[in-house]
This record gives sequence, C-alpha cells and structure tokens, in this order.
Amino acid sequence: MGHSIRPVRYEPPPGVTGEIELTSLARMRARGGPEEFVAPQRLGFDLLVTVESGHAVHTVDFTGHPLGPGDLLWVRAGQVQQWGAVEVIEGPVFLFTPSAIDDTTWDLIRAAGVAMPNHWAGGTVAGTPAAAALTTALATAAAPDTNLRDAALARALAAALLLLVMAVPEGSGRRPPTHQAFVWFREELEKNFPTRHQVAEYAARLGYSARTLNRLARENTGLSAKQLIDERIVLEARRRLAHGRDPVARIAADLGFDDASNFSKFFRHRTGTTPAAFRERVRKA
Repeated sequence: MGHSIRPVRYEPPPGVTGEIELTSLARMRARGGPEEFVAPQRLGFDLLVTVESGHAVHTVDFTGHPLGPGDLLWVRAGQVQQWGAVEVIEGPVFLFTPSAIDDTTWDLIRAAGVAMPNHWAGGTVAGTPAAAALTTALATAAAPDTNLRDAALARALAAALLLLVMAVPEGSGRRPPTHQAFVWFREELEKNFPTRHQVAEYAARLGYSARTLNRLARENTGLSAKQLIDERIVLEARRRLAHGRDPVARIAADLGFDDASNFSKFFRHRTGTTPAAFRERVRKA
C-alpha cells in the first residue's frame, strides 16, 4: 500500500502475434523482474491464470483471493490488482486484450450475470466443460501456423471464457439480468461514472425512465440505480486513495465533484469514514 497504481499495457515479447499471449508465471517473473510485482497495477488487458502449484493470496479491488492448485484467477481490464507471493505459485497464463475476444462473446458474458467473480476454486472447475475448453485453448496456442492459430486461439479462448462463466456455482450472486436495459445501464455506468452521477442522466441516455432503471437495478442487485452509481464512484475513490499519491482535491475533481468538501461528505456518508482517514488506515495496514 502507498504505491501509485501503475498502468500496465499489453506488450507481448517479440515473436508473439495477435492480441493473445500464452505465457507462464515463471516466464512473467523472469521478464518483469521482482519489482514488476510489488506495486498495485491497473491492467489494460485481461489476465487468466491457472494455478498448478503453490499457494498465494492475490488481491483484486480490495478482495484477497487465496490461490491454490487447480484454482483459476481472471483479472479483467480496468481492475486494480496486487500480487501476493507470486514467486511460489506456478502455472500457465493467458494475457489478452478486450478486442481479442469478439463482441458477441463479451455481450453474452455481460448478460450472464450481475456479479462476475475473479476467482474460481479448483473444485468448481475440475471436470467441467470449462476445464476441457481451457485445455483446448492451451493446446491451440502451441499450433504452428500463425494466422490460423491466432484465429483458432481467439475462438478457443472465447469458448473457455463462456464455459467458465457457466461454471460459477449457485448462490454466488450471479443471475441472468431481467432486462437487456440493465446490461446497457451497467456498461454506461462503467464508461461515464466520473461525469454522470444522477440516475436521470443514464435514463435519458438509454431512453428509459429513472423509475424503470431503479426497478431493474433492484431486481438484479437489490440496490437502487443511484446506489450502484455511488458504489462505482466509491470503488474508484478507494482505489486511488489506497494506492495513489494524488491529493483528495485532485481525486474529487477527477471524479466529477466541484470541490473536495462535497466529495468528502459523499465519501463519508457512504463509507463511514473520511477520504483522509481511509487513506491513512489502509496504508498503516
């Protein structure tokens, strides 16, 4: 804690074509060096890890995920991650840009549920079609013909991701959305939360009433649309307060608040603490 959030772009090594790289944790450590895994990172690509050996805790947006043999970790572009004892775990890793997977697949993934996890325990995946699809994707990555291999790999990985979504256990919070408009709302929220704080702004953008968005939000999450908007703003604020060095006034301005005082009131009302107190507590921890 206390480090800046370091953006990490997709930069495959020479010889890797396309927008999907299959590597391993061992090769990642050798390529990046120890310092690569110290600071919090905001990924500009997706990372899919299959743990074959070792145990560690990997943190994604303030949630620590205990990893062990057989587990899968999927960190999505834009999330903030922090590596734990990366030197003691081993396994293959797919790195891929969002554009490497076709839009139809992403639409299906987003429509599959509200709360998409980052971590799948080994017992959840073992013996499922998702495990078989991941094995196929790993084998496809080793195919010799570059053009055909890249096309096949994109399709194999897309199939593995879809089947992985289907492997989420019951009771995890995943459930099909009740209306496509809710999926659109979540997409608009992710893109515009720093500048649009009111439900009416999203309703006007999507062509629905604020009442309809609130109803859909409650049906899918138990929260109102305004609560979801505020929740997303708070997540970004927590990321920057915990991992960055920007003053509170700068964070407030970047998140669309006219002054730091209003931001502090907003943050305290929703978290029970001030931005400064939250930053101090997290860094002491």
